[in-house]
Amino acid sequence: MKVLALDTSTSCLSAALVKDRQTVCEINLQVKTGHAGMVLPVIDEVLRRADTPRDEIELIAVGTGPGSFTGLRIGIATAKGLAGALGCRLVGVPTLDTLAHAAVPSYLPIMPVVDAKKGEIFCCRYDEHGSRFSGYMNLKPDEVVVMVKDETLFMGNGCELYREAFIKGMGRRYHESAIHLWNPRASVLAAIALDMPPGGRTTDVLPIYARESDAALLLERSGRKTL
Repeated sequence: MKVLALDTSTSCLSAALVKDRQTVCEINLQVKTGHAGMVLPVIDEVLRRADTPRDEIELIAVGTGPGSFTGLRIGIATAKGLAGALGCRLVGVPTLDTLAHAAVPSYLPIMPVVDAKKGEIFCCRYDEHGSRFSGYMNLKPDEVVVMVKDETLFMGNGCELYREAFIKGMGRRYHESAIHLWNPRASVLAAIALDMPPGGRTTDVLPIYARESDAALLLERSGRKTL
């Protein structure tokens, strides 16, 4: 099974080609000006380095967030377009699941924290084996502090942004993962996708936003003003 995996939900663009559960090639890039225009060239470079033609891809896996609204739309649209053109299966994998599974097995419960802008984070809670026991949430750092009662392993770019608040509020309950676990890795995403049940349609792969977009919120406020 040859899997092309892609995640564009954060400022890190990650793409990988996995064959029979072995990573043949993976590229991870920090993107400063957005993913548009970079996704297809990076995919082509992964396939070139893996010596794999596009028509040999059997499964495409894409990160579905929560994360950057624009990044998610670009990644999912690209994955859907490729899957349609190649006639292969497409699955979506939540970005926070990918982050958590990179740390499994863990000695502590896991909580990925991803920058959601506006002084907030996208987050979710997992046990030591990567099983999710909360929904995908959009919270302020102080709400996370109140929620977490036990020692927990945190990861993601939210650690850098809100480390001081987390340490002040949680003390010894706050444990921080190694920095190489802070960005979603396409190779981990592919591994999760391979364990998902077959079936579903390309149209079933949708972004997980965890909150409304700025445009939707602005439209809602504008509507209220006109009532």
